[in-house]
Amino acid sequence: MESKLGGEVVVKSATASGRVFIVERKVAWAVLTNPGATNFSAVLIQQRLVSREDVEQVMAECRKTGGNFCEVLVDWGLVERAVLRELLRRHIAGHLQLLLSLPDAQALFVPQPRSYSSQLTFTLDELTHPVDPPSPHPQQERANMANVKQSLEETMKIEGAFAACLVDSKSGMCLGSIGGNAHFNIETAAAANTEVVRAKVKAMSVLGLKDRIEDILITLGEQYHVIRPLATREGLFLYLALTRANANLAMARFRLADIEKGLAL
Repeated sequence: MESKLGGEVVVKSATASGRVFIVERKVAWAVLTNPGATNFSAVLIQQRLVSREDVEQVMAECRKTGGNFCEVLVDWGLVERAVLRELLRRHIAGHLQLLLSLPDAQALFVPQPRSYSSQLTFTLDELTHPVDPPSPHPQQERANMANVKQSLEETMKIEGAFAACLVDSKSGMCLGSIGGNAHFNIETAAAANTEVVRAKVKAMSVLGLKDRIEDILITLGEQYHVIRPLATREGLFLYLALTRANANLAMARFRLADIEKGLAL
């Protein structure tokens, strides 16, 4: 989006300097240029949301297409938008606070119409007086966990099902699991298949497909694995493992979609 109200604030002092980028009266970015300043990609790596290889690939994609770093992270399924937005808000707020606290700083605003390919921008109020979202009430958390447990129990009623779980695609961790055996650890399978989901999201982005994944089917010699990303909660997916000899695949996919509708988080 191009804005006639945008520009750049250049801040300089004896100890630090930086720039604040403004788009449509919102802060799009704030950066410190002094040695030792932490960049945002380092924050993501420290949080174990992405690897250095992920960052390098995303940066290469941005150089190739002119895309926005944060938007590519979201499009590729590497970081959930809500999580990314909060981390970015804190990162920019920290840099902005340091720039505003410099006692000997001089600032210059340079009006400059600029294009910015992201909606991840913040008002000054969000950055200087952030309001953290309220924590879920303990009773609500218990209700959510009970709902997840009930939904997973329903998946085990699907003909041929022997293991299922609800997975966070950012970390690969199970938020709830059921079933499995000595030869099949559902939590290990969930972590491994998180990479399958990320790869598919990345492939869709590269191909320019503006669509959502309904489900992913993996067919083995003796098993079916069905992965169903939640339409109502970005970053989570249901994972179901079935014995192929006993399963009705069409019915299993239908039942999994139905179970998803009743899953409240």
